[in-house]
Amino acid sequence: MNYIFNQIEKRINFLKSDSQDSELRVYYQSKFEFSLIYVLAYLWNKNWSSIDINEREYVVNCILKPSIGTIVSIIRKLDIENEFFGNKKLKKLSNFIDKYPNFRNEKIGHGYSFDDDTEAYLEFFEEFFDELETKNLNIIFDNCDIIKVTKKEENLFKGISYKPDGVTYLAWSCPQEIFDFEIGDIYLYTIENNYIRISPFILIESESEFYSFCSIEEKLTGRTKYNRLLKTAHLTSDVLEFERLSLSTDNSKRKSANGTVINLFENNFKKYIDIGITKNIIQFLSKNRSSVFATIWGHGGVGKTASIQRVCEILCNQERKLFDYIIFLSAKDRYYNYYQGKINPINDGISSLEDIISTVNSIIFNNADFDIELVKNYQGKLLIIIDDFETFTKNEKDRIVTFIKQLDINHHKVVLTTRAATLITGEEIQTKELDENETIIFLKEAVYNEIPSYNTKLLDKELKKAEIKKKIFQITSGRPLFILQLAIFAAQKGSILDALNTEIKTTKEALNFLYDRIYDYLSTDAKNMFLAISLLVDENDLSGLTSNLKFILSMEDKEDEFQNSLNELIKLKIITVQDKDFFKVYSPEIYKLMKLYYLNKGSEFDGNITNRFNLINTDKGSSTETALLENADASRLIESETEIENRYRYILNREKAPYSIKKLALLNFASYLITHKNKFDKALKLYQDYFQIFRKDSDYNRNYATCAWSEGSDESRYKAVQIIQDYFTTKPKINQETYLELLGILMTYKSILVVSERDELKSKLRFKEITKSQYDILYREQRERFRDIFKYPGGHLYKVIKEIDLMTLSANCRNYVLDGLTHFIEICIRTNKREVGKEVCHKVISEMPQNYQNPFIYKLNKIEFIESPEKYDNDIQKVMQNKTVGILGEKLKEALSKK
Repeated sequence: MNYIFNQIEKRINFLKSDSQDSELRVYYQSKFEFSLIYVLAYLWNKNWSSIDINEREYVVNCILKPSIGTIVSIIRKLDIENEFFGNKKLKKLSNFIDKYPNFRNEKIGHGYSFDDDTEAYLEFFEEFFDELETKNLNIIFDNCDIIKVTKKEENLFKGISYKPDGVTYLAWSCPQEIFDFEIGDIYLYTIENNYIRISPFILIESESEFYSFCSIEEKLTGRTKYNRLLKTAHLTSDVLEFERLSLSTDNSKRKSANGTVINLFENNFKKYIDIGITKNIIQFLSKNRSSVFATIWGHGGVGKTASIQRVCEILCNQERKLFDYIIFLSAKDRYYNYYQGKINPINDGISSLEDIISTVNSIIFNNADFDIELVKNYQGKLLIIIDDFETFTKNEKDRIVTFIKQLDINHHKVVLTTRAATLITGEEIQTKELDENETIIFLKEAVYNEIPSYNTKLLDKELKKAEIKKKIFQITSGRPLFILQLAIFAAQKGSILDALNTEIKTTKEALNFLYDRIYDYLSTDAKNMFLAISLLVDENDLSGLTSNLKFILSMEDKEDEFQNSLNELIKLKIITVQDKDFFKVYSPEIYKLMKLYYLNKGSEFDGNITNRFNLINTDKGSSTETALLENADASRLIESETEIENRYRYILNREKAPYSIKKLALLNFASYLITHKNKFDKALKLYQDYFQIFRKDSDYNRNYATCAWSEGSDESRYKAVQIIQDYFTTKPKINQETYLELLGILMTYKSILVVSERDELKSKLRFKEITKSQYDILYREQRERFRDIFKYPGGHLYKVIKEIDLMTLSANCRNYVLDGLTHFIEICIRTNKREVGKEVCHKVISEMPQNYQNPFIYKLNKIEFIESPEKYDNDIQKVMQNKTVGILGEKLKEALSKK
């Protein structure tokens, strides 16, 4: 054999001699499974390039996180010369290998195997080892040296030779002319003087430390997990060979030249024009050891997104890899199209912590689950970028920040971008508008990038004039976004001079993009100040007295709170303070926005502000949540689906909307999607989007489960069951009828699924899709599920209603209960609990009106036939002539006599 097998065998012999059978089981399993990996390593290196493209694709998909069954399947695919499978001499051995996955599942994985089963357990492995070691199986199971190649000196490879005795290891060298080895790889040296590569499935770290392939943890980096033999431990290593199994780009990510993996996204620039902050961002990412995250903040259109996207490019293209993964996530729901001067919507932005986690997991682990621990425990280097952080709801912002604070600075960095000065967390990196000189430099580069054919001589001539430079700065405010738009206008007009007559920053679209959400970025006190200022100034005079502002805000004795709110507005360039006595609104456009927000102010506005302002002036405005809901409901008859959705989601996403209004909005919109549009998938997505808000609500969970069930697919039906079961695990405080409704639904759904599975199983056996032994195993598993369903929810449902007169239940509840009981009786029949089934039938027949009885009469008749089949005759004439009233008839007569 070889060094590793003999090391394992030594341990096995000792355990045998000491009668340590329980521990011996583990080493037998280890030896067997190592044998499979050993065969895989041999066949992989020998036949990988020989299998066709379809087989190779199958192997690549299977090798990522393979089960033992999958390993056996891969070996079969690679065994193209029938060295192990298809060889009649080795039929018994191949049968052992084929049987092992089921044996492992039964004895180790999914079944139970106790000490009294040890003898049979060990016997299975010993028979395999006998076959393996007593026959001339394959050259790799003859005595072979194991070679670890450690270096190359000139034309001579050097390393370590591990001898087959399991003890000896010697220095080794081999000329390059004999074999062209890979440094760090493991090879077998056979008795025929041939070298056989077994990397990358076997690792040797020292004379007593060996590792066997387990799984590929990260596809694009080739990061592979290995299990140690003889001791409990594992090791991860980046394997170039496995990395090359994947394309460098797939549908969601790409791998850059330096090895950084980054998700796919579209840059919002053609060619980046530096505005001076990329070096600050890179400095934070590469040098800062005090904070996991930084916030890039600044006003709209100043280049926050472009700057961080440029940093992504730098990190991917620099020589040294700083991060294993860079994941750029955007919460943007719109962008300003500077070619057209219009706001365009974005529909695929992230909106929750769930979106962030599932996307990160999908990129790194190919698993889109909401599993925070996977991200937190990631041991590589990960950079997460969350663009437009202010777009999240307050609750989601809090959850995201809490999550970020749990990350390990040694493995994670996070960068946020936001317009909101109040959302700055971690390291602060500010972007500002450009000054006049910077604006001109940026404009030149923008023209060169956007319109390469532009007359640059004319541009340089025009930009020499001071008045033109001043006008450019005035109409763009030094915002890169508007400078780019000016460059586009210059191309269309033919000159900068003509383009300067075009409105840019004051158009309705530009104002909406810059300012229409500015109010949402403010704290409650600053919002009140924002609205109050609109009362004290007008468009002809944008200045006001600071003392008057304090007065109407009732902050004359709250200097610190007043200054904090004032600084928020100053930082966002909403106002400027000319001296300690006067403030001034930054622009007439912002004043108009203030007046608009005041007219639509919500419940967070302090009404005393208006009362106090009434001493010198008056103005009022209000709005209600109920009106919004009524408006959304009414729109279902006349508006487009998109408009209807916008109205309902507006309510659902409003922080100040009451819970009851939000729930009605959700249920009403879901009902519209199902009954009017037949869009179950979209309704399910709606329920999923607001799970965190309503997950403890019984109405929500009942409707969510019903929607999933009605969608019709097996996946959705199992999800419907899971929704109700998960809800019950929260131990909700609900009344009895609600409990019975949900229990009845759960009973119905679970019964239908398991009965359907049983019928499908029988069909597979009938059409020989599975063997009888496979059928028996699955049949027993299903039998246990039938028994479980009998106990819960079936038994619980019957126990509760046993002492209740069914007619006292509300009609809705009663229907759910009767549906559940109908299926409970079927479970009773299939689990030989027919007496319980008959009890249920008698209760329903005795308590319910005749129009409810038919299903239960049928079930009772079915039970009677099972118990006494000889009383039934298929001869129709005998049936018609039979005048005898049977037991069932007597029961029916008795029930009817009570009505």
